[in-house]
Amino acid sequence: MMILRKNQPIYDEMRSLSPYYLTLSGIYLAVVTILCCAAGGDFALPIGAVYGIILGVLNFLILGKSAQAALEKTTFKSAQTYMNIMYCVRYLGLFGLLTIAALVPFINLIAAAIPLFFVRIAIMIREIKNGRVKRTKR
Repeated sequence: MMILRKNQPIYDEMRSLSPYYLTLSGIYLAVVTILCCAAGGDFALPIGAVYGIILGVLNFLILGKSAQAALEKTTFKSAQTYMNIMYCVRYLGLFGLLTIAALVPFINLIAAAIPLFFVRIAIMIREIKNGRVKRTKR
């Protein structure tokens, strides 16, 4: 079940990432809204943006919950198998939901795909801000 409890690591991770993710999403929605107005009211752009933002959050939640469940497995092999299966399920689900976005005329596929990178960008920004980025010597 996808219930988020305060004592779970995924809750803490979501809480620490949320300011960065919300900032990125807000900036993205503002840019997409301006583009929507400039394009003469093509509402497929902002609808696609919101759709993509929701997909990005759900993808990250499912990843976190499956990693948490894998840690509870008794052997490394069973945890690895579980994570591989969940990886396939997550990406098949994303593929299906993005296919829907491509087929319906009121969702812009590109606008929906861009926010899928926001979680990774938010993680990088948080790590840079907290000074936890390792630099390699050359």
